[in-house]
Amino acid sequence: MTMFILLGREDRDAVAGPSSIMPGRALVPIDCMTGVFILGTEVLDDPAHAPHRTRLYLLPQLNGEDPSFPAAAPPADA
Repeated sequence: MTMFILLGREDRDAVAGPSSIMPGRALVPIDCMTGVFILGTEVLDDPAHAPHRTRLYLLPQLNGEDPSFPAAAPPADA
């Protein structure tokens, strides 16, 4: 099961960019074209992103297989 952290523009702006701990590592939230950005939850366990862990942990998470997932294609009309 792939889980994602959902970010708004403000949260995206606060966490995006190079790691202050490990140069060469960065958080690059994916734009879902709906005003929502996503990151995989694996970043919560990555030491490179420890300075952002608390903020990211408090944001909503969603299963990537959930039909309401913002990056999912809309259902075809029957």
